[in-house]
Amino acid sequence: MSLPRLRAPRDDGAILAVPPLDEAGALLARNRRDLTTITLELCGKSFAELRRLARADAWEAARRYHSEAGEPIPPAPDLDQSWLIAGHQPELFHPGVWIKNFALQGLAQRHGGFSVNLVVDNDAARAPLLHVPAGAHRAAVPYDRWQGESPYEERAVLDEALFASLPERVAPYTRDWPYAPLVPLFWSEVLRQRERTALLGERIAAGRRWLERRWGLVQAEVPLSRLCQGEAFAHFACHLVLNAPRLRNVYNAAVHDYRRRYGLRSAYHPVPDLAQEDDWCEVPLWAWRAPQRRRARLFVRQAGGELQLRAGSDIWPALAGGDPQRLVAQWRELEPRGYKVRTRALTTTLFTRLLLGDLFIHGIGGGKYDELTDALIARFFGGPVPGYLVLTATLLLPLPRSPVSASACRQLARLHRDIRYNPQRHFPDGVPAAARLLMDAKAAWIARATPTHAERRERFERLRALNDQLRPFLQDAEERLRRECGQCRDRLRVNEVIGRRDYAFCLYPEEMLRDFTVPLLGRRYEPEA
Repeated sequence: MSLPRLRAPRDDGAILAVPPLDEAGALLARNRRDLTTITLELCGKSFAELRRLARADAWEAARRYHSEAGEPIPPAPDLDQSWLIAGHQPELFHPGVWIKNFALQGLAQRHGGFSVNLVVDNDAARAPLLHVPAGAHRAAVPYDRWQGESPYEERAVLDEALFASLPERVAPYTRDWPYAPLVPLFWSEVLRQRERTALLGERIAAGRRWLERRWGLVQAEVPLSRLCQGEAFAHFACHLVLNAPRLRNVYNAAVHDYRRRYGLRSAYHPVPDLAQEDDWCEVPLWAWRAPQRRRARLFVRQAGGELQLRAGSDIWPALAGGDPQRLVAQWRELEPRGYKVRTRALTTTLFTRLLLGDLFIHGIGGGKYDELTDALIARFFGGPVPGYLVLTATLLLPLPRSPVSASACRQLARLHRDIRYNPQRHFPDGVPAAARLLMDAKAAWIARATPTHAERRERFERLRALNDQLRPFLQDAEERLRRECGQCRDRLRVNEVIGRRDYAFCLYPEEMLRDFTVPLLGRRYEPEA
């Protein structure tokens, strides 16, 4: 899919959708038509069988997930209807990310489809910090101790007291705001989740779903870790490992083409190449063994009739390499024995776009990355490439800003510089006699011809000396301009800090967020009686 240059909207309240949301129906229909033409077989199952199986796996995983969380369960879907998919890590994201959830269900309802939001809990958890504007800088308020990299599905809260006290520690920064942010209300629901889970990301995701239900959004949601335990994913993953050498060649060629196209020199951007270590071939999957919590790259090699796996340096039990159905059965036995395999960024959307959904909704970053997924679909699977939708928005915190601009600050800075190097231009009426003599002397030196280097050097020194003698007459004006320049820069910096678009949704007022997101459902918010 060829994308234009994607940039987040600059205007407050603006939404970016590529293609436009009113064209999503046509894209969805085209994808459904194209996907029916794929005739692949993955480890003993046809492509059509695997799509139905992936959806059955996803629905059963979502049903159990909502039931365990004590949440309403959406109506059961038709496995043959249109499925729309989006997803994000279970973190405190900004409103521009959150609108995908609302647009997801709104588009599904408009086009007679079923929506599934993925909790991408196989990604590494970020530092547990809530960034809050605090004057000319952002304060980083922790809500748990940092423990190093681990996936969200393994990331338990380490310091319950620190976690519980977030609203109190944010309050000093928000006390003088002209509105009440969502933090206390939202966090009270997050803390209620302590009764059922120790996982940090799951608490946040459940609190966010509670807000969505409060505003009328109820849709199927499932952690990606649970999808990776399903039968359909086992067929998909086994197909990758059985064809690891060819996948590596296709994958690396696509990455190199991407780097050339965008002029990227880093070997780690947008993703590293898949490695070859002796006869071990890397596949684009994460793997680790419980009770370990750090993800490792998955490698595979074929030895005789066996398929051998290793996660980093950890050798796993060998699997049957000759019989695809037996391989799938053995693969599904890995997780109950503590061996975990999860998708990486590209294989996440590769699996969901091909086998689960008919339309995937990305943010800007995911949309650019998925140009690589397009290449993998075309070159490795040899099928038509389903299109996707890119959606994001900018919603700024409703905090007062100073009436100042960068151009005004630059103008003050130029004026301050000019009063230092051309003080004669800045005298008010009634120039003192001593200053007038100095100004006349400077004018004479400016007008003097200086054909030689030595004469030009002498003129420079004399002019600088005359400026130094003139400046005391304008000391008060110069000091006033210096203060105004500093104040202007400070106010501009405060505006820049306030005007960032990446603040967590819980720092906004509930009404503002609700009025921004709910219309994407295709209806107005109607408060309960």
